[in-house]
Amino acid sequence: MSTRFRVDLLHPGVDLGQTGGFAQNWQEWFTGPTGMRRLALFGLACAAVLIVVLVAGILPPYWQLSKDLSAVPGLRRDLAAREQDLNLLRSNLSALSDEARKQVRWGEVLGTLSQQIPATLKLQSVDVSTVAPGAGSGPQAPPAGRPENVLRIEAVTPLRPGSPPLLEVAQFMAGIMRDPAVNKRFQLKSWEIKPSPPANDGSGSLLHISIMLAERA
Repeated sequence: MSTRFRVDLLHPGVDLGQTGGFAQNWQEWFTGPTGMRRLALFGLACAAVLIVVLVAGILPPYWQLSKDLSAVPGLRRDLAAREQDLNLLRSNLSALSDEARKQVRWGEVLGTLSQQIPATLKLQSVDVSTVAPGAGSGPQAPPAGRPENVLRIEAVTPLRPGSPPLLEVAQFMAGIMRDPAVNKRFQLKSWEIKPSPPANDGSGSLLHISIMLAERA
């Protein structure tokens, strides 16, 4: 018959029957017969604390990041819509700016016409039209594929013997082309003088003058 007994070599003379006989301090808490179980419990507790810390530190930023990522497509759509609105606004502002510049230039051109036109010459119409590519001909025709803006001046003058009507028209065209407001934008493209049907008021025969100025490239 054999008897088992325990001997505490670290603490001689300590009653092994007393509670905590193998754990006199924190360093001896993991020694003895229950040390492995306590170590395992301590490890589980540390793992649980670590998991809680990781969950508390990672999940909220992860959820926030997921929320932000899910909002990115909507933000991109909003950005595209804002960019489209901005482009439309820019286009409208550019069109308004171009129109304002045209109005200023037209004011200068009309002022020049009113100053240069002879007393015997009566303006009928002044308009600008766009000639399709290939419609013009000659050395002053615009390059193929590019529209051309043409300033057309229509006027009449009484038919008189001799050359005064021709001289007046020539002086009128020369005065127009000498003016910087016209010369920097237009060049003489063509001109024509032909008889016009007599007026209904019995004022006699008229000469119809047509002058075309092409906008410079």
